[in-house]
Amino acid sequence: MNTILITGCSSGIGLDAAIAFRDAGWTVIASCRKQVDCETMHSKHGMQSVRIDYEDEASIASGFEATLKITGGQLDVLFNNGAYGIPAFVEDLPTDALRAIFEANFFGWHTLSRLAIVQMRKQKMGRIIQNSSVLGF
Repeated sequence: MNTILITGCSSGIGLDAAIAFRDAGWTVIASCRKQVDCETMHSKHGMQSVRIDYEDEASIASGFEATLKITGGQLDVLFNNGAYGIPAFVEDLPTDALRAIFEANFFGWHTLSRLAIVQMRKQKMGRIIQNSSVLGF
């Protein structure tokens, strides 16, 4: 059975993708930033869920490790989807907010992708999907 780890599954594209892959017969590990959302993924949608917060490197590592435990060490696809935006004028954006968004939307994706690449090289196969929002034209 094909396995996929999808980030940002508490709502939007991540949630819709998780449901679509589940319904297509995939083993879906739906990650969320908040533990309560992980519990909802399991109770409401019947999916395995791990906590991955892109701004928390320890949660990235532990969430990825938990994913491999759930899948028996196989990961066919990583779908990097979790991210957020800060809609504002440049003069209204605090520099610390920009640092936080880079931590999540760039460095967090990079950290998780690096972990996935190591696993996928061992398997000699795998795909990584990087999904930006409609605002990422």
